[in-house]
Amino acid sequence: MRYDSKERIIDALIAENPVIVSILSDKSINNEQMIQQIRDAVLLMLREHPKAYAYYRGEAKGEKSFFKLSWHDLACMRVLDYLEHEGEVFADQNLRGKPVSSRPFTLLRKAVRDRKFPASEDFYEDMLHLFRQLNGLEQQTMPTRQQVYDWMGKNPSGLDVQIIKLREEQKQRIITLLIQELRTESRSAAYTLPEHCSDEEAHALISSWWQDDTFQLIHAVRSVARLQKMLDGSLSQQTLKIMEEAAEKGIPIFVTPFFLSLLLVDPPEGYRHADIAIRDYVLYSQDLVDEFGEISAWEKEDIAVPGKPNAAGWILPSNNIHRRYPNVAIFIPSTMGRACGGLCAYCQRMYDFQKGRFNFDLEHLKPRERWSSQLKRLMNYFEKDSQLQDILITGGDAMMSSVASLKEILDAVHDMAVRKRAANRARANGEKYAEIVRVRLGTKIPVYLPSRISTERVAVLKEFRKKAQKVGIKQFVIQTHFSSAMEVTPEAAAAIGRLIEAGWSIHNQEVFTVAASRRGHTARLRQVLNQIGVLPYYTFTVKGYRENRELFANNSRSIQEQVEEKSIGRVDPKYYSRIRSFAKDPTSMYEHIEEIRSAEEIPFIATDRNTINLPGVGKSNTYRTIGITEDGRRILSFEQDHSRPHSPIIHTMGEVIIIESKSVAAYLRQIEEMGEHIEDYQTIWGYSAGYIESRIPIFEYPGYPFRITGEFTNLSLPKEHTRHHNRLTRVEYVDNDAAINDGFY
Repeated sequence: MRYDSKERIIDALIAENPVIVSILSDKSINNEQMIQQIRDAVLLMLREHPKAYAYYRGEAKGEKSFFKLSWHDLACMRVLDYLEHEGEVFADQNLRGKPVSSRPFTLLRKAVRDRKFPASEDFYEDMLHLFRQLNGLEQQTMPTRQQVYDWMGKNPSGLDVQIIKLREEQKQRIITLLIQELRTESRSAAYTLPEHCSDEEAHALISSWWQDDTFQLIHAVRSVARLQKMLDGSLSQQTLKIMEEAAEKGIPIFVTPFFLSLLLVDPPEGYRHADIAIRDYVLYSQDLVDEFGEISAWEKEDIAVPGKPNAAGWILPSNNIHRRYPNVAIFIPSTMGRACGGLCAYCQRMYDFQKGRFNFDLEHLKPRERWSSQLKRLMNYFEKDSQLQDILITGGDAMMSSVASLKEILDAVHDMAVRKRAANRARANGEKYAEIVRVRLGTKIPVYLPSRISTERVAVLKEFRKKAQKVGIKQFVIQTHFSSAMEVTPEAAAAIGRLIEAGWSIHNQEVFTVAASRRGHTARLRQVLNQIGVLPYYTFTVKGYRENRELFANNSRSIQEQVEEKSIGRVDPKYYSRIRSFAKDPTSMYEHIEEIRSAEEIPFIATDRNTINLPGVGKSNTYRTIGITEDGRRILSFEQDHSRPHSPIIHTMGEVIIIESKSVAAYLRQIEEMGEHIEDYQTIWGYSAGYIESRIPIFEYPGYPFRITGEFTNLSLPKEHTRHHNRLTRVEYVDNDAAINDGFY
């Protein structure tokens, strides 16, 4: 039931909670006494469940302990956490650091006792559901397996016959527009229509060019007017206004004709919202436009000053290397890999686009002569580091590098791995450095521009794998970024097939936008990815502050999806050793996946972890909701993922605070506008805590036949680090190249 006013919400809360309301209404006590009395009442409830009480106090830890908590336990914990942080002030990065406070019980007291309503309806509605969870009026009702299947069935795939037909019609319409453009202006001598050729001849010629990735890049849409033309004038006046403001602000527009052919113009009944998850990449929000120029890097360790420690303490040689963990670093080459096949509106590197370091000036991004020497110097960082065993080549997009550049980068990685291995021969057991065992390429090219996964590019990957295996590299991974089953086109599936044939495993990272968070959407994506031999790896909550508010799906929805939908594809641990062996034979990945799906009669294997990159160091989904703002936005306190190694700085950082960019009620209004039934999401209000899932063994690193050193290189730790809540703290750094790795290995 939805309420049409604050007064009605409070009336319901009063009627349903006589004990708490009697405390809130008592004029003989002050706020401090009110808080203590409510705390005593709720603690009494929680103590009746010793295991839950132990978890609340931090005496019981771990995934198993968390998932034994009842719906009522979670409500008790949230009330107690709210009371603990009543009146606390936080720096809200959604408001560029403006202070906001959490004082839910002070606000409730004003409403119940004084009939004053200074907070928003979203705040009062969230509090009403919290107390209904506490008093048992709302229970955790799990959907049936059939219900999840029904939700999945509402989400079409890019491999569905009807979708293929609709997109073919859009493609033909775009080709017709390209004919008109090329008759008046040629963008490249290689793609020029012969003079006096007929429409049929022109159509045949452009149809042959359509599979040419260079043609697609040259003819990518870069202006609002051309975008509207290619989409048959279907953009609303409001959307056009936002996109024009975006262009004036300097936000790039870059969409290939191929990707535009995936957007449905005037879709038939039943498909009206089918493409919304991918349409959201192309069309920007007012929030993004307003914030562009003021966007702060979400992940503080992405702010790199050469020779200085980043937020995680790692000293980096340049902006080409980003790092948060001991065993892996991101490598961003100074090639066309700093561009993408298109710009996603939620891009985690929007900060770099804002600064102009990433862009779509493809000629300018081609590597210069000095790049070869720079590449060798950057590889030296990996070679001389004591803990790095995994290099993630990304950008931008790893597959945007030319074939020659990609080969040069991979050859440099190979040679570095050889030198690192050779240097280890002179080191004693226990003093040896971690050797490179995993190479990853991060890409969205199979979605944006699958024709770029060419025979020549695949040959480079196949050749690299063959020789890299001889020097101890065991895992070869392409990390894709499918966020909707609608992105899995026949062309994308064929591109994935070519990569798998080259002997590379394909792991997917989904970005959990509002549109992607609809019931059954992510479950359907997992199913379709499995069908083309792809393993889900991460399902990421959208990161960023106000600029990504429109696309942000609350963390409570991520946990709800994990518990209520993904669970139907949960893999029995008895298969873990079997799954671990998949990496040894990537060419049979589809058969491996199908073997387990069939044996367990499940629609997909849920190998991914629902998580969020923290605005500090690392990623996690272990959190509690400790507060709520006056406009109903929840304040979350995260612990690190203790299942993986971190920089030693993590032990001094304390919890990481995230203030969500929208209320749960605002999220529900959004998905309702997308045609969703709100009653399907009713339990979302109760998911106020989470615990990061265990990592499936296939994603673990292979072991060494020796012990590596416990010392760190390229690390500088602060003399002191103040525990803080979203507050900047000045710290003085000292060199610490011999910091002890406290039991991580």
